[in-house]
Amino acid sequence: MVICLNMILYKDIFYIYIMKITILGSCRQEAIESLYSTTSIKNNISYPHYTKEILSVIRFCLYGDVPPNETLFTFRSAIINKKPLYFTEELKNEFLNSDVYIIEIASRRSYKYKNRYTHHILYDDIKFNRQYKNEIICNVQSDSEIENDIIEMKNLLNKPIIIVGHITTYSKGSRFKLVKLLENICLRHNILFINPTEEVKQLGLNINNFVKQEKIIAHYNNKGKELMKSVYKKYITRAS
Repeated sequence: MVICLNMILYKDIFYIYIMKITILGSCRQEAIESLYSTTSIKNNISYPHYTKEILSVIRFCLYGDVPPNETLFTFRSAIINKKPLYFTEELKNEFLNSDVYIIEIASRRSYKYKNRYTHHILYDDIKFNRQYKNEIICNVQSDSEIENDIIEMKNLLNKPIIIVGHITTYSKGSRFKLVKLLENICLRHNILFINPTEEVKQLGLNINNFVKQEKIIAHYNNKGKELMKSVYKKYITRAS
């Protein structure tokens, strides 16, 4: 792993610190982990996909507002491992000590079970959904709802954030419309935004050569992961 270091001059002494990144997103952000020191949030708590779910992760890390027994139907890691998650001061400090937050917003669709916004596998995956699926309320978030959630994220974190859109292989459809919405919201609120497809396009390349050929495109191939390293590094350098 190549870890990025920053140097601070203080009273004529150079201090070197390791930049810490928190990823609020999915496996599509794994390229960051080979460049920077990252917190445990993504791997130990959840891969959030929509704004309400992202806010749930943020609030849990800051306030521990989800009891351990309710994490079992709220956060991805607890759902998969069937083990509750516990809020600790160490978790809070790790989260607060991040230098930059990478926030991937990949979907408009939300999933609510009782009073909690949950990870989509609790509804979509047969291995986990038998107990819950019929009681989960699915919704499609409005433009204003997404914008208000992003403003709340920015205010809660109060540090540099970078929002990342999903991969788009067509200039139409719901995924493309969400990416354009996020782009406009970030422009209005002075937030850095990464449109992966546009970054590839600006290099004169085709996004289809950098993704796995799946029925529903969701993952980068090895070339895509390597290319995205340079994209993330560019934006993280700007943010910091």
